[in-house]
Amino acid sequence: MNKHKQNISLTVASLKKGDELAFKAIYSEHSKELNAFINSFTKNQMQTDDILQDTFIKLWNGRERLDEKSSISSFLRKTAYNTFVDKYRKKKREQSMLDGWLYKRLNQMITEDEDIRKKKIKLVQEAIEKLPPRCKEIFLLSKFEHLKYAEIAEQLNISIKTVEVQMGNAFKIIRKEIESKNSLYLVVLLLKHSIKKIGKNLVKP
Repeated sequence: MNKHKQNISLTVASLKKGDELAFKAIYSEHSKELNAFINSFTKNQMQTDDILQDTFIKLWNGRERLDEKSSISSFLRKTAYNTFVDKYRKKKREQSMLDGWLYKRLNQMITEDEDIRKKKIKLVQEAIEKLPPRCKEIFLLSKFEHLKYAEIAEQLNISIKTVEVQMGNAFKIIRKEIESKNSLYLVVLLLKHSIKKIGKNLVKP
């Protein structure tokens, strides 16, 4: 074993014991190269930064399972790529559910030509994408996976009241985003269907 590999092995051994300096040393040595690797398939620096951060978090959280004889560079690359795939699949799944739900709801409520309907669907999609992460997660579980509030609360380990508040916030944000683009008509149609579920958390338009 050459000196460089020996040093890496010692660094990994220290990392497994929870040595933060060892973690910083690995980050310093591999982050630049890993950044370029991730960016080669994301083509987006914001996404790259997000995946890079998640990769090193996973390295730290899984440090006790590291193999000192294995390549840390290979581990980081594999973790980064798998993180990208997971995020991509989740995004595609969310988008697929979103498209299905929007078409179903809007086709039920709006009798207009196809071009206008598609524009309104896109408007709502953009509004939903602006929801805070937790709020969006709860909204998706309710509207796309058809879970009841109690089921969402149990799955996310939160109270039913929190689910109700977040759903109320979701509809308020969606309404505000659409109103800002002069589409109050769509807001009324979209929210009318669900307003009974929101109760006090929703201010009627």
